[in-house]
Amino acid sequence: MNTTTQKEKFYWQEWIPIALILLLATGLYIYQIGTESLWKDELLSVYRAKYLKDHIFVPRPLSYILLRGWMFFGYSDSWLRGLCAVFTVGSVFLTYQLGCRLVNKPVGLISALFTAVSPLFIHHAQEVRMYGISTFFGLVGTLALTSALESPNKFSIGGWAIARWLALLCTPLNLLLLLPDTVLFAWRFRKEKRVLFSFGAGLIAIGILWFPWVVVVAVQSLGFMGGLKPIGEGNSDVITKSGPGIFDVLFQVTNFTTWSFGRPISNAIYGFYIVYSVIAVCLIGLAIFEKRNSHKLAWATAWGFLPLVPLFLVSHISRSLWVDRYLLFTAPYIFILLASGFMEVWRRWRIPAVAIALIYFVAVAGGLKRYYTISDREDWRGLVQLIQTNEKSGDIIVWSAGELIPRALNHYYSGSATIEVRQDKPQDDPQAIDSWVQSLPKTQSRVLLVFGNPSPALLSGIEKKFTVEQLYKIYARGTVELFLLTPHTSETQRK
Repeated sequence: MNTTTQKEKFYWQEWIPIALILLLATGLYIYQIGTESLWKDELLSVYRAKYLKDHIFVPRPLSYILLRGWMFFGYSDSWLRGLCAVFTVGSVFLTYQLGCRLVNKPVGLISALFTAVSPLFIHHAQEVRMYGISTFFGLVGTLALTSALESPNKFSIGGWAIARWLALLCTPLNLLLLLPDTVLFAWRFRKEKRVLFSFGAGLIAIGILWFPWVVVVAVQSLGFMGGLKPIGEGNSDVITKSGPGIFDVLFQVTNFTTWSFGRPISNAIYGFYIVYSVIAVCLIGLAIFEKRNSHKLAWATAWGFLPLVPLFLVSHISRSLWVDRYLLFTAPYIFILLASGFMEVWRRWRIPAVAIALIYFVAVAGGLKRYYTISDREDWRGLVQLIQTNEKSGDIIVWSAGELIPRALNHYYSGSATIEVRQDKPQDDPQAIDSWVQSLPKTQSRVLLVFGNPSPALLSGIEKKFTVEQLYKIYARGTVELFLLTPHTSETQRK
């Protein structure tokens, strides 16, 4: 065998491990991808992509632009989610590339594996939202800046600027990546004014390109944040969630890698994941403070942790942003640190390293089992299908479950019934309820009522005029129920 043939064979053998990881990621990302219905935020993405011309100047337009092009080739739930699956598989490969550049090939492979099997990444790969796409472009920009930090030139800095701009068009929170970018570049080339000038020009270019969206991002962000709050105050959901504590910060690595579903019901399982979290945090600490490879691992540390500092602080003075999907863009850098820490243990103590690997695989297996066996998304598809199954000629659909435009009907419904959208909801007193019931559309057929969080008093009021049959119930930040209402008058006429 000649030298050229040997080199070609070695070249292809080098790509086998990452190819297998990408194949694994692809299988996990498409497995059961269309089993659950699109949930409320996914339906919003589909709606905005469908009516793209009205949503170009929203804070996160790039994912809608890409989705609009993707929709030309299919419209099923599985196909729509496939767009993010493709970009998330791309993130697995980019994480590998970055790990190899910052440390070595084994760290690149392990960090890619963390990305491939992470239940959190699988969730966002199977979601018609911007978070998987955002992480992809964030990694493209980071790889470009890595090249610029190693050997600055107009192509690497230009590629970094374009990728960061695209990442901003996916999620404005990617603006926080400019913090470590600036710190690293300013320190690395602090004595080279010409290079710093080129980087500054890149920052200005990002600002100019993003300027058409800055005002709408600022206005909507102020409304989204909802002002200031006393430290520690909060209640349900993201809008009122209290700021993260130290335990939330330490447990975040577990959310990223193995378990992102809240506290397990079993105390034993919960204790196991706490132990796993402690081990993972220790591995990250070992990677950060280990002198070998410290130069470039400091870059990964900056990209992984500096963006979290303002998010942590803001979460304690306003609306909490310490939410897994908002933090996702930092996860690949945490994976690289975790993989580097594991390799340090492997280099020194093989038996503890094997034990850590076994603990990780048990932890991630538990997370995967939880993800694939329990449905978390709202079943709007089932609700709309039940409407179509039960509707008859002359029926009227009354939508009183939020939204000026009922996006679930807009996406799933293909029937011919008249649709009436109601935004008004009655006070919980007999007079208001009676007035609201009287205002329901008059029909000799039936009313299919979709109502959010109906009170017993409302149902009692409806029963005075209609025969009420509950058909379906879903949980969508509250309860949404489907009722079949048959007017008492029509029943009398039939008799």
